Formats: sequence, structure tokens, C-alpha cells
Amino acid sequence: MNIYELIKYGEYKLKDAGIRNPYNESLGLMRYVLGLSLEKVIVSYDDNISEAKRLTFEKLIERRCKKEPFAYIVKNKEFYSLNFYVDETVLIPRPDTECLVDEAIEEIRRLYDMHKRKIYVLDLGTGSGAIAISIAKNFDNVIIYAADNNLNSLETAKKNIINNGVQEKIVPVFLDMLKLNANGGKSLEDFNFYNLNNYDLIISNPPYITTADLTLLEDDIKLYEPLEALDGGKDGLLFYRKIFDAASLAREKIKTLILEIDYRKKKEIQFLFEEKFSNIDSKFKKISFINDLNNKERAVKIIYG
Repeated sequence: MNIYELIKYGEYKLKDAGIRNPYNESLGLMRYVLGLSLEKVIVSYDDNISEAKRLTFEKLIERRCKKEPFAYIVKNKEFYSLNFYVDETVLIPRPDTECLVDEAIEEIRRLYDMHKRKIYVLDLGTGSGAIAISIAKNFDNVIIYAADNNLNSLETAKKNIINNGVQEKIVPVFLDMLKLNANGGKSLEDFNFYNLNNYDLIISNPPYITTADLTLLEDDIKLYEPLEALDGGKDGLLFYRKIFDAASLAREKIKTLILEIDYRKKKEIQFLFEEKFSNIDSKFKKISFINDLNNKERAVKIIYG
């Protein structure tokens, strides 16, 4: 079979397995096998392919038919117009999360105009580093501590930090969100990253799926992506409570908190804000919600201090 015939074969197999956009995915896997651009693959449709590459392509099609995520197979996912290496150690970045980056960049600009100095950011649960790196690529006067409680995830983040050339702006650190302490004691490079008072902005896409709902996820997710990065506890709010508790205690200066949320939990998040930040009596204390590309409330922004 020539290249086009193999792509059509892959499309048939993927469609039969219930994969959406089977032709595009088959074409994408062929691009990956051949190491060619989309344009070069298309103009090579009539060319024959080596036996070794044919077998490789067929094996990748089989993996995708078993619902292994496309991004894990090709070890790449585009996010915020940047390329990220991804594997089973990290969640695959989703387009909906880009609204966090948009809001963070806007807020960092505001903070920089106010302070005229580098802005310190803590990215909690950095995973692949997609959020931190996207911010760093779009703003110079920033230092971001990219924190995760999984050493394998941090290695993936480090790889992406180097690949995207933002080593001077991002410091990968090991930090467990559930052990956050507003007045912690460990230091790194003369910066106490456990002390939330040191940050102007705290950003996170924390786990927010209820433990019971993990079994309802699509096979692409529940069979391959790290469930510990999705499990938000019994009500999906475990990490929000911890972050809100720590943040509300760290208020030596006005700060901003930006978190991705499940749009269906807006009322619960609003209630948590009123409960956890009730000890702050300030005209600067306010909460707002940010819509994603589908016009759903995907993030919460809290200014406090």
C-alpha cells in the first residue's frame, strides 16, 4: 500500500474503534512515523512506504484503537501555540485551561505596572509545566516557581522548560499542595517557596473531579492519564480548601489567586471563598469568575490582602 492507502486503512480501524476524527488522527500518526510536515505527507500520498515504517504505523494505530491518547503516542501536545512533551506522568493540557494563562498574563501586567519589579508566581501542580511556560514565554519580568508533588512530573516539566527556552524564568520545585503552609520553613536559592507571602500570584489547575466520578471518565483518560492529578476528593473541593486556607493566612501584601474550576461548582467555590477569606476585612478582597472558550466559568480569580 502507498501512504494514502495506509492512512485510509488507519482511518477505517480508528473509526471502527469509535475514535472521533479518525482520518485526521490517522494522518497525524503517519506524519509522526514519517517525520514530515502535513504538506509533505500530502504531496507524498502516492509514494510507497518501507516495511519497517508500515509496521510502526500499524502498531500506533493499534495503540490508539485501545484508546491510548494521541498526545501520549506522539509525545507532544500543543498548548497556547507552544509544543509540550507529554507522557503518562502528566495530564494532557486542554484548550479550556488557556483562559487561566490569558488571565494570569493580564494580572501579571497589572501587578508589574503597580510594583515596577519582577513578579513572583507560584504554579501549584505544574504537571507538564504548560501554564508556567506559557506565561513565561509571554512576559519577561517574572519568576515562576513550578511546583509538583511528583518527581516524574517535575522531570517532564524540566524537559519542557528547556525545550521552550525559559530556564531563567522558571524554577521547578517539589511541593505537596496538601502540605501547604503559609509560614513554612524550607528554602531554595534564598527564596522561601513554602511561604505564600513571597508570591504576588498563585495559579493552579488543581484536581477537581470527585472520586466517585473518576470511574465515569472516558477510557482515554481513566485508563491512561494519572488519576491522582484528577482526584479532588469526595466532593471535588479537597485542594481548594487547602489552597484557600493557606492563601488566606498569607496576606502581608495584596495578592492574586487564579484557579481552574469545574464550572458546575461555582456556588461551592463562592461559598468556600466567603468562609475561608472571612478573616480578611479589606476593600481589596473580591472574587470573579472567568469564562473559557465555550463560555463556561472555568476559572476563579481572587484578589485579597
